[in-house]
Amino acid sequence: MLQVWVKFFFLLSLIFYFGTKITESADVIAEKKGWGRAFMGVIFISMITSFPELFTGISAATIVNSPDISIGEIVGSCIFNMLIIGIIGVYFKKERVFTIKNSHERLPIIFSLMLMIFLTLAIFLKLNIQIFNFGISTFLIFLIYIVVIYFIFKNRKSEKEVLKYKDRVLKKEVRFFLISALIIISVGIYLPVVGKELALVMGWKDSFVGAVFLAFVTSFPELIVSFASVKLGAFDMLLGNIAGSNLFNLAIVFIIDLFYLKGNLINDVKDGQIAYLGIIAILMSILILFGSHIRKKSVNKRRYFPLNPILLILLYLFSLIIIFK
Repeated sequence: MLQVWVKFFFLLSLIFYFGTKITESADVIAEKKGWGRAFMGVIFISMITSFPELFTGISAATIVNSPDISIGEIVGSCIFNMLIIGIIGVYFKKERVFTIKNSHERLPIIFSLMLMIFLTLAIFLKLNIQIFNFGISTFLIFLIYIVVIYFIFKNRKSEKEVLKYKDRVLKKEVRFFLISALIIISVGIYLPVVGKELALVMGWKDSFVGAVFLAFVTSFPELIVSFASVKLGAFDMLLGNIAGSNLFNLAIVFIIDLFYLKGNLINDVKDGQIAYLGIIAILMSILILFGSHIRKKSVNKRRYFPLNPILLILLYLFSLIIIFK
């Protein structure tokens, strides 16, 4: 048992170090290229930190043959990602963790909310009509994701900010960004394997493994990157990373569906509690969207009470009650 725990914390320490470094490199690249922190968060950082969910979901659906673990891990990861905003909002209660500079930067949050509603309805109503070896519902979610990312890419705006990294070399930062990304992806892929070993040793059940434990271990890169973003003052990168990660998590349901050859992925979900987790995710997305609007108008930090972050944490705790019910 001790050996598994040692491996687990060693992998987490690697993600902690390189997750912090990749955020700083992304900040440098965003400044040098004029792409903006939010764009970097939504497109690049979110995909890198969400790769563990992709490979864990495929493994759960194909090797373990458990759509419940696969979809539970995806929805659970989305919920945990939004819990991160709640934790940061409470921890940095004097900071504007919900701040969004431009209204178009809310689009990833809005579309992740829409896709979560769509997925939840598909689970509730068994709407995933099969075509070839994939379902219509998962295909539509993926198609919407592609359209959203294309729209964000086409409408990205250069940000003229105070230059903080005049002495940093772009090529060097790009190289370190790619190396860090490779390490995070590699560790993230292996981390759920160790997590599964740990779950077996501890005797945890599938619902906990998928929606809680694997959701935590696969979302650990988002946690580290998010804290690093806030310490850099890159609040727009924080929200961009979380919203982008949730978008990517929902889009990869289609990829998992392609690999699942034993039936209909969504319709084969037997645990109805996963759909209720989807409702929790919807409520948390609404809180974040509403909070970003309020924080833009707020100017007095001393009067700020972290109500929305506290509500996000309470909703997450309620989701734990649901999954164990």
